[in-house]
Parts: sequence; C-alpha cells; structure tokens
Amino acid sequence: MSVIRRADLTITPWRNGAGRKADIATGPGWLIGFAFLDADAPFSDYTGHDRTITLAEGPGFTLADTTGKSLPVTTIGRPAPFDGGWIVDCRIHGAPCVVANVMTERAHWRHATTVHSAADLPPPDPTAEAEVLVLLAGTATLDGTLTGRHDAIRRAPGQDLHASADALIYRARVWKA
Repeated sequence: MSVIRRADLTITPWRNGAGRKADIATGPGWLIGFAFLDADAPFSDYTGHDRTITLAEGPGFTLADTTGKSLPVTTIGRPAPFDGGWIVDCRIHGAPCVVANVMTERAHWRHATTVHSAADLPPPDPTAEAEVLVLLAGTATLDGTLTGRHDAIRRAPGQDLHASADALIYRARVWKA
C-alpha cells in the first residue's frame, strides 16, 4: 500500500501532555504509532484499552506504579503488553527512548505485535483491519521504494517487499473484537 517515513510523521503531545507521539495509523478506537520517551514522565490513562509497547531505540525504561509493580522494557524488539488503565510512571534508563506503540479499545478491537527477521516475515494478513511494519534495523524495499530505520510500511497482498539480511521488522496488526 504505502511507505510512511518517520521523518514525515506529525509529532503531537500525549493525551496528558507529558510526552510526545507520532501516529502511523489510526482508526476509531485504535492506533499504531511511536512514543518518544524523552524524560521520566507519567503515562496517560487509557482505561478500557489494551496497550503494547516495543522498544525501538534507546537503553530502555521501566513502567512502575505506586504499589511497587513494575514492567522493565530493556530489549529492542521485544513487545511488552499491559493494561492501558494501569496508572504508571515511566523512568528512562539514562537516555531518551523511542517505542512502537499500539493501543486498542478492548470492547471493540484487539491487536497483536510480533518482531521478525527478513527470512521469517509472514505475508500480509488479509483478516486485519490494519497491518503496519516498522523497520527497527536494516532496510527494506517495497515495490522499488527504499525504506530505512523506523520507516513504516502498509503493504497489500502481492506487493513486492525485500528486506536486508540484517533487518529487524516490527509487525502490528489490529482486528475487530
């Protein structure tokens, strides 16, 4: 379908104003995008939503609540799902981070995120309402258009996608519940 350059995405504030984000694809009740974790900050409350964040750049961070429950995210390309209503503070580990972020309104939508090498990337999912690929490492070419790190791809069945041997590809899919 298309190549979406990270450099072309519009950056907007989080719902709570404590950080920045850039949406790649959105619909009523769901979104796929980037969040920029520039400093320690509280996450926005998305009660009723399921969330998955995946470290795309940086040393990592920890989400923690006031009860001592925490979720450390320190490995690039490892999805970390959590309840959007979990009220947490984000503590970065010494430097800013970029994450791929998916949120779906639980009553109407569901999502899945996976990470693949060039060799094990599945074909497009025709059952998904939306499917986005993000290059975490390496390069890819979609129908002759070269993409780089953190560029996104919305592909259709039959489109010619070739990724470099060192490619690490994040795949986010959204379906109706």
